[in-house]
Amino acid sequence: MTERVRQWRYYHECRPDELAALVRATPVAFWPLGLLEHHGWHLPIGFDGIKAERICIRVARETGGVLLPTMWWGAGGGHGDFMWTHYQSATAAETILATTLGQLLAFGFRAIVLLAGHYPWQQLLDRHVPPLAAAHPEVLFLWGTEASMAPELGLPGDHAAREETSYGLALLPELVDMGALRPGHDTAVWPRGEPPPGEARHPGVIFDPADPCFAQYGVNARTASVARGEAGVARLVAWLAARIRQHLSE
Repeated sequence: MTERVRQWRYYHECRPDELAALVRATPVAFWPLGLLEHHGWHLPIGFDGIKAERICIRVARETGGVLLPTMWWGAGGGHGDFMWTHYQSATAAETILATTLGQLLAFGFRAIVLLAGHYPWQQLLDRHVPPLAAAHPEVLFLWGTEASMAPELGLPGDHAAREETSYGLALLPELVDMGALRPGHDTAVWPRGEPPPGEARHPGVIFDPADPCFAQYGVNARTASVARGEAGVARLVAWLAARIRQHLSE
């Protein structure tokens, strides 16, 4: 594929003059919003953030811009009782979100993409972004998850099951181990030594560590495929790139 723009950089790797030049040329900021959370036996703990970052990179290759460091400290979800999960307070996450968005606006970005790999970010985004978008009509705000950002695409989502695993096989195959979807794993999966009582468990999540689909929510991950993930990612990337290019041309 021809490198049409390729004027994108990691925000934190740029010197001040480089950032200024990038914003003048392509004032687009991508901010992946993730979490550190148990994602079954076969996916990395940081799956949400890595998924979002790699989608953002694909879009940035088409449009140019800068990629902010992935936000790992989010809130909410159905896996707070699982080992290796780090949920923060909603107040902490909201403060960072609101402060950073205000700074990006002050720095002159004209398109801001907030791609949430962790689905509960949606509630915080829906609370903070629409008022900013209304107050700054000159700025394009695109926010949400891969499943919600472009409803017309109808992209599905789940937790560590068929859909996310398919995205993982397409975006971060070196970090996915489909062979790990088997029984017989470490049984030390609860930080307090035992699972939460039944009434405290998120409906639909598999809490039995002996189950190959432990921690999944959705259709069995063993039905995932690269083709399924790539088809969805490609459609989302094309949609985002088209929206950004159109806005910057106006």
